[in-house]
Amino acid sequence: MGGMGGMGSGRRGSRANTFDSNFADMNGGTFFNMPGGMPRTRPATSDSFDSGPANPAEKPSEITKPLKVSLEDLYNGATKHLKVGRKLMDGSTEQKVLDIQIHPGWKSGTKVRFPQAGNEVPPTGEAQDLVFVVEEKPHEVFKRDGNDLIANVKIPLIEALAGPPPGVSKPVKTVEMLDGRKLQVPVPPGIVKPGQQTTITGEGMPARKGGMATTKGDLIVNWDTVFPDSLSSSQKDGLRKILS
Repeated sequence: MGGMGGMGSGRRGSRANTFDSNFADMNGGTFFNMPGGMPRTRPATSDSFDSGPANPAEKPSEITKPLKVSLEDLYNGATKHLKVGRKLMDGSTEQKVLDIQIHPGWKSGTKVRFPQAGNEVPPTGEAQDLVFVVEEKPHEVFKRDGNDLIANVKIPLIEALAGPPPGVSKPVKTVEMLDGRKLQVPVPPGIVKPGQQTTITGEGMPARKGGMATTKGDLIVNWDTVFPDSLSSSQKDGLRKILS
């Protein structure tokens, strides 16, 4: 991935590699204070950028903060504007705005680094790196499994057993996708059993390879049979006759 936009004016500027000290998501997130850093434990992922020295002992510890991102933004891509504040050696604080470009197909755990965007640390006054770690927000419809999307689609029990209403030859259910499209998913022929699946090829998440998203995973539909809450005595007797 390429680097994200830089910071605003201040005592010391830096470029995004894919990071902070105090920050707030100007798209509606929370303001964070940076009291100190977390030690670096492993190198950044392939979706992050690190232009600092190779030996962690040669620079101050970095500051790591979560960056919560919706599944829609991880599908379509987006730009986040984060207001950050950091502590300087003279005791003052400095405010900046960081731009982070979310690339389609990014996953939880992707790191975004801003070199020397964190607090200035004694005795040298060198600033810490600020690292954001992507955290995928839960979605009300879809669950992500690698590059695949899983959705539960409801089907009434009568349709699962007897098929569509009269006059409907090819029953479908509509699934609103993460880019706003209305996808028509065909209902399986015959009896639809609870837990039965339909796979739609190429309708999953963007799959990144070599810094590009050129393909997509699959959409996996779990058919969720909706049972009635209650049945009358005559309905129960009729079902026993039919199903026995």
